[in-house]
Amino acid sequence: MKRCYSLKRNKEFRYAYRAGRSVGTKSMVLIYAKGKQDEIKIGFSVSKKLGNAVTRNRIKRRLREAVTPLIPDLKRGYKIVIIAKMPILTDKLPAIASGMRYMARKANLIVQAADEHKPENTCKDSQADGPLRFHGEENGEEVRTDNHDKAGAEE
Repeated sequence: MKRCYSLKRNKEFRYAYRAGRSVGTKSMVLIYAKGKQDEIKIGFSVSKKLGNAVTRNRIKRRLREAVTPLIPDLKRGYKIVIIAKMPILTDKLPAIASGMRYMARKANLIVQAADEHKPENTCKDSQADGPLRFHGEENGEEVRTDNHDKAGAEE
């Protein structure tokens, strides 16, 4: 999931909780509220009851991975918060992804082909369009800037 799609501020989370509606499954809850701009913002909430920091971060990574392919199909102009519940600890990624799609469909957040046009990329990031490039990489060829191979060969 690209960073431009994420809810970042506490104020945005509070707005979604206060003004939003919710749908749920046994392992997660989706809260959605109409936003002011024509963009999607998605946030994740994982309670300390689910485990330590490593466990919570693993859950958030899996949720992010499950929602990423769903983003192009979602209606624009919504703030979405996904809250993880205890059964998500044992769920596999395909089950999480199908639960996400089920909740989005139930909340009527999925764009139908006749309803509206899906924009290809709504991110304002300049790097979001092109291929991922690393420092020192030019024209698709990697340029080495370290001397680790030389140091290992001399010994």
